[in-house]
Amino acid sequence: MISLTREVRNVQNPALGAGLLWRFACGYIGSHTTRDPVPLPLAFLVLPVVFHERSERLLAGTQKASGLRAFAGKFGNSDNSIQDVLLAIHGRMLTLRNLTLQSLQVALATRVLSLETTGTLIALSQTRAVAGIPDEVRRLMRSAEKLGHWCGLLTIHEVATTLKVRF
Repeated sequence: MISLTREVRNVQNPALGAGLLWRFACGYIGSHTTRDPVPLPLAFLVLPVVFHERSERLLAGTQKASGLRAFAGKFGNSDNSIQDVLLAIHGRMLTLRNLTLQSLQVALATRVLSLETTGTLIALSQTRAVAGIPDEVRRLMRSAEKLGHWCGLLTIHEVATTLKVRF
């Protein structure tokens, strides 16, 4: 049990969370029609989706061009039939909110994100990290960026409705 707890801490840590939030913001800003910054509530979606194995696997397996609605639809199709995983995102948002806040603190302290007075997040760099990142972490970062891209194409209300969450 101790090794499982250690492994969870190794994966679910604020530094990794900060990187995922940064890539989410890059994806969001890149796809938003007016390049608006990320509304802060959307940041609380990233870790519950990307740190959950089943939802991340579906996220990674969904084409970027398909969009958030196609991703959410995969949870209910007859091949997967895991609608409960989609409905559990809101509960995971609540469970992981402290980790998300710690991750935001790390991202702000390392200046990869900026929190504006309007309650929005701006990625201060768009350049992807190239060296020294394990393949597993690269996959998570790509998934976070794809999720950000999809969220940037929709309003916050559409995101909440599609993913069955409340902000």
